[in-house]
Amino acid sequence: MAKTNILVVDDEQDIRESLRDILEDEGHKIYLAENASAARLIKDKEVIELILLDIWMPDCDGITLLKEWAINNKINCPVIMMSGHGTIDTAIEATKIGAYDFLEKPISLQKLLNTINLALKKEIHTSKIDQSFFNTTQLNWAIQFKQKIIDLKTSNLIYLEGADGNFLNVCINSLVGTNYLLIDSNAVIKDNFIEKAAQKGCNAILFKNYSKFEDLKKEKISKYLKENIFKKIKIIFIDDNIQSITSSEVPKKNILNMPDFLNNQDLIPDFSLAILKFYLSMNKHLGYKEFEISALNSLRICGIIGDIDSLDNIVFNLIKVTPGQKISSQDVVNYLQNFKSKENQKVYTEEKITSIGEEIFNKPLREARDEFEKLYFNFNMQNKLSVTDLAKKSGVERTHLYRKLKSLGIKSK
Repeated sequence: MAKTNILVVDDEQDIRESLRDILEDEGHKIYLAENASAARLIKDKEVIELILLDIWMPDCDGITLLKEWAINNKINCPVIMMSGHGTIDTAIEATKIGAYDFLEKPISLQKLLNTINLALKKEIHTSKIDQSFFNTTQLNWAIQFKQKIIDLKTSNLIYLEGADGNFLNVCINSLVGTNYLLIDSNAVIKDNFIEKAAQKGCNAILFKNYSKFEDLKKEKISKYLKENIFKKIKIIFIDDNIQSITSSEVPKKNILNMPDFLNNQDLIPDFSLAILKFYLSMNKHLGYKEFEISALNSLRICGIIGDIDSLDNIVFNLIKVTPGQKISSQDVVNYLQNFKSKENQKVYTEEKITSIGEEIFNKPLREARDEFEKLYFNFNMQNKLSVTDLAKKSGVERTHLYRKLKSLGIKSK
């Protein structure tokens, strides 16, 4: 296991010291607290990555302390409860509050280490790129990108080019924070909406996916923007093709382009390394991992990574599913095959549902209901669901279900 800061909270000195000796031998840094008061002080002062918390203590029991941390949003690491005479009800209560697991004393060495190991592997504090990515990475592209964001903060007219997603949201947050008015194609454009947004203290107005707006709505917005002349508030247009939303040439200095990996695959290896380093620095307990050169090339040539969000998701999951320290080309190929399979199944399912939906919605209610029942039961039987399990899933009594399947012409075996 990788080195981790662990807080042991137990009123019995022998148990505290015994746990400290065991866990220090495993390479962890251990903090000891004899009661809830000491535990609070240590947790507020140190970066604790896992807590072993005894339930029965004199000043404040572990369940009460856990509730206190939960109320104050301070359960930011795995908490494993311990008790010499616990009950099932106590364990259930602890996990409902936010505990990761419950160990009954005396705790065997193997059980303790296995539980800690599983807790640390499961607990990933950062699971998406955030603003700290720009502050920590040495990737040249990201450094230049961050500078472009800083330069654009002085502009009142900004164009963001790229697909919706987490990375775009990070850019928006970097530019204007969270106090803005977001307008999409479904929004109603009211008179003086710019002035009203400014009066409410909004930093900016964002027009999301502007190319999808109706022409009449675009004309109305254009009129108000000319009157505003971009002075009262920042105006930000968001679209995956900026040139398609305006007839005039947009100055390059006003455009912030999200990374496009489909047209620039050579960016993928450097971004993969930067994202990997980011996650390992933000989740110390994950230990050390590195990409083999062949793995980076497999990512570069796979042809399915279009933007930074998809690459971010792939790298994050490779960290979780790769058992060793090195992420190999085979690890990448195996994951991407599974990824493609899920994506293809998702597309097929969505297309099938859309197609079925259009047909069903055009039929009388009774016919639509009968057809849906046939599709529903046939789908589950083809997926090898037994009649007993299908009866439970559908809520239809088993004897009645046999008759229903027969009437619909569906074989039950």
